[in-house]
Amino acid sequence: MKKIILMIIVLALLLVAAWLTPLVLKNPGLLQLEILGYQVQMTVITAALLVLALLVTIWFIWGVLKAPKKLANKVADYRQQKKFDQGLLAFSEGQWQKAEKLLLQSASKSKTPQLSYMAAARAALAQQNLDGAMTHLDAAEKTVNNPLTIDLTRCEIWLKAGHLQQARELLETILSSYPNNPRAVRMMLQVSEQQKDYQRIKNLLPKAHKLALVDKVQTETMRDQATRDGLIHAVDEQQLLALWGELSRKQQKFYLYEYCEAGLRLGAYQAVTDEIERAQKYHFDEQLVAYWSQLPHNLNHRLKVVEKWHIQHPKNRAVLMCLGQLHMAKKQWSDAKDALQKALILQSDSQVNRLLAETYQQLNEPELALEHYTQANNNKAYLVHIETT
Repeated sequence: MKKIILMIIVLALLLVAAWLTPLVLKNPGLLQLEILGYQVQMTVITAALLVLALLVTIWFIWGVLKAPKKLANKVADYRQQKKFDQGLLAFSEGQWQKAEKLLLQSASKSKTPQLSYMAAARAALAQQNLDGAMTHLDAAEKTVNNPLTIDLTRCEIWLKAGHLQQARELLETILSSYPNNPRAVRMMLQVSEQQKDYQRIKNLLPKAHKLALVDKVQTETMRDQATRDGLIHAVDEQQLLALWGELSRKQQKFYLYEYCEAGLRLGAYQAVTDEIERAQKYHFDEQLVAYWSQLPHNLNHRLKVVEKWHIQHPKNRAVLMCLGQLHMAKKQWSDAKDALQKALILQSDSQVNRLLAETYQQLNEPELALEHYTQANNNKAYLVHIETT
């Protein structure tokens, strides 16, 4: 568009010149000047050419006078750029001390000194000199009006140095002003992962996906991992129940194991009991039976529920093991022996032999107790040998 406008202007000037030239030639006009008693006459065209020549001469002299300064500035810019390039090359080669020195020297006469200072800060961090890196960033901040880039670099250095809380506080300030800054969002994700702030990760993921920082598969994977880790690392029962309540019934099916393990660890026994009973009505799961046997409360109720499961699944080993353990907890040793012997027939391992040994010991049958203790140790030694091999 600019070229077309320029061409139109040139054509218009040519047309005006073509129209004026014949008129000027017919009546060129005369100028008469009186200087120091002398009279000088010349045509308008001659006067215009003399003025033009005078202007060109002044422009040429001005250029000659300024040439040394321009040359000196170009030489200085060249030397500064050369030091900057050498500093980056030394940085890429791992020569951190040399890189820091060259980059600081290049900053003194640079048009963009903040770039040199930020690169020098990274070189200082590579030498484990965090204070030096912060000093270089402070110097860089004095050379710019908007410190966003310097603040992002500061967060990056804090993140690499393990100063997560300082990085997080500054990133929160940045995101309050620039909520869609990709670099800030990415670093906040990294900080949240290292601080195990799984709720913040889930909140950031939609924005990270919108900014193309993660694709759809990565988003789902990270959200899934954040949910699992959040349940596993819940600090108390209240937090666990709050995280669980945020999930839909469909989602809860996928995270029930993590919920049960965390509930057993935090003492949320009734909540775990309710969820296992509800889940077993729709889909029977042997792992949930194992969690059921680990619950330390409401023994009579749990035993009644397991007896129902035994009627529905009479040859299920997990149910027989759980039934035997609950009878042992109620000191019903004969019933425990019957259930554990049935489980032993289905599969012999160290756990069922150890439980049978304890049961026979309570039944005053030391020979059988010793036999099962021996078998339990043999099974355990065999497993250790298999794992070592």
